[in-house]
Amino acid sequence: MRKKRRILIVDGYNLIGANKELFNESKVSLELAREELITALAEYQMVTTFEIIIVFDAYEVKSKESVLQKHGLTVIFTKEKETADEYIERFVHDNYHPFLCEISVVTSDLTEQNAIFALGAYRISSREMWLTLEDSEKNISKEIDAINRKLPRQKLDIRPDVLSEFEKWRRGLK
Repeated sequence: MRKKRRILIVDGYNLIGANKELFNESKVSLELAREELITALAEYQMVTTFEIIIVFDAYEVKSKESVLQKHGLTVIFTKEKETADEYIERFVHDNYHPFLCEISVVTSDLTEQNAIFALGAYRISSREMWLTLEDSEKNISKEIDAINRKLPRQKLDIRPDVLSEFEKWRRGLK
């Protein structure tokens, strides 16, 4: 039986705008804010079954559409005069299939949510996505802590005078 493809498509600038720290950072360096978002979503992808696609619009920029692979994610910069919303709607229309492909779209744009919902995709608000990312980060930290607790200790806490005695025994001085 064929496995259903699960895609999470993210309106990148919308998600940046929904996070106070990233929004403030984007005023200083949009590239750095994008990198931090990509890193957060890459970490999330490691613990989920979604294939993640992030769309940044290049509406005001004279360029062709570009597609990059970064940290296991697909990052798309739309072509000139195309918004991320337009790209996402076209993507959902072209790729959604009720039995073969489940698509969830992350955006807080209400008209966009309604449009993609009408096409069959699920909608996730940007606020809800940030909460999911925070929970995911906490769960990852808990799992790492649990693994570290199970690992054998690398070094024993031994007083220096006892270590000195052991060293004498090791050298055959006693």
